[in-house]
Amino acid sequence: MHFGSGYSRSTRREILKRGATFAAGMGAASAMASLPMVQSAMGQEAGPSLLIGSHMDPIKQLVTMYAEERGISPSVEEITTPDLQNKLTSAFLARRAPWDTVFLTAELIASVASNNWLKPVDGFVEEQVRNGGQGELLERGMGAALYEGQTYGVPWAMGGPILHWNKQLLSEFELDPEAPTTWYETPNSWQTLVEYATEMTGTHNGEQIYGFTDAWAGDHVLYLFGSLLQANGGRWLDDELQPVMNSEAGVAALQFISDLLHVHKCIDPAAITYTWVFDASPAYFDGKRGFFLSWPFIAGIANDPESSKIAGQSGFAPNPAMETTATVDGSEFFGLPAFTDNDEAAYDFLEFVVSREGMRVIAEGGWAGIYSDVMQEPDILEQFPFYSAVATSYEYPVDGGWSPDRTTWIQILQTEVHETLAQRKTAKVALDDAVQKIIESRA
Repeated sequence: MHFGSGYSRSTRREILKRGATFAAGMGAASAMASLPMVQSAMGQEAGPSLLIGSHMDPIKQLVTMYAEERGISPSVEEITTPDLQNKLTSAFLARRAPWDTVFLTAELIASVASNNWLKPVDGFVEEQVRNGGQGELLERGMGAALYEGQTYGVPWAMGGPILHWNKQLLSEFELDPEAPTTWYETPNSWQTLVEYATEMTGTHNGEQIYGFTDAWAGDHVLYLFGSLLQANGGRWLDDELQPVMNSEAGVAALQFISDLLHVHKCIDPAAITYTWVFDASPAYFDGKRGFFLSWPFIAGIANDPESSKIAGQSGFAPNPAMETTATVDGSEFFGLPAFTDNDEAAYDFLEFVVSREGMRVIAEGGWAGIYSDVMQEPDILEQFPFYSAVATSYEYPVDGGWSPDRTTWIQILQTEVHETLAQRKTAKVALDDAVQKIIESRA
């Protein structure tokens, strides 16, 4: 094996062809007993065992293509994202791995790796992703895959929230509908957004209009907070993974959010109850909201006449800037469990995924892939023009505060942020309290 990561290009397919049955039967027989084996009518050999997200339709398409091309059928188990952590923990605590490769969210990698439940994949990522000649990697999306200097995740999709806006509504208020296109490169343009949003808020044509909307319930508010934190030059954690979000940049970010609600009153006040994107989106699609900070795929829905009243009038761009633009990373990965010996099969499938052809399938399936140039190939960009905004966003700060205890401290932080939104604590007190509680939780 090469690179100290279990990745060997020269022997992978040979081992798959000669030993797939042996690997499935001996390397993971007991673990695989409960999983259905996916086989084609042609009776292909058993291939790698995959745990994938139920939302990952392009990966399901690649599984079919892989089986047809290799003559080897993977077995597939699907999991919803909210259930993923418990699923992995239950299996790995028992020192077992029913899968050769597993879906990982950005927030889980450091936690799983810190328990020695994943194998490093540095060799594969260097050879196949960075230097494989497949495309221009969105390198800022790799931060979540790193733990203590090693890489534990192979990326398949990247993307963070971007700005969407209703051009028609801006025009009706005599505001420049194209101006937001370049706000990401204009310092302090978040302030301009507030001016626009305030102008649009009120009764218009007999309808209640709000200039801005978002989903702020629970930890969803941290996507905006994290974007503003980085845009102000701040960080979630320092190089030693200590919490530093109570910096001047963090306080300014939280105060800005609070002011949207209580001072400018230009955001839909129900935003604090919206638990996910599809709570906030209906009013935007209905033409009653000016700006919407949300995931890139919203651009496709907003410009679909069957789903939206503002089709053809919904703009999109990287987020506005403070000192700079910034967003919070939402990349997704595959990892190799530490308890399986079928690495060659896993790597063979992952090579298929990260190939240029694989990334085209993912991009054509409506997901921003991992290569900037593939996403922006003319025929793909014609179908999904918002990929250009994703690619540009990754030229600027993109982070999520990755650490083994992220799922713990993120809950502490969101609770304190909501104390400010409820006007029970100032922004500074809330963030100071959050940092103190995070430090105590680690003790």
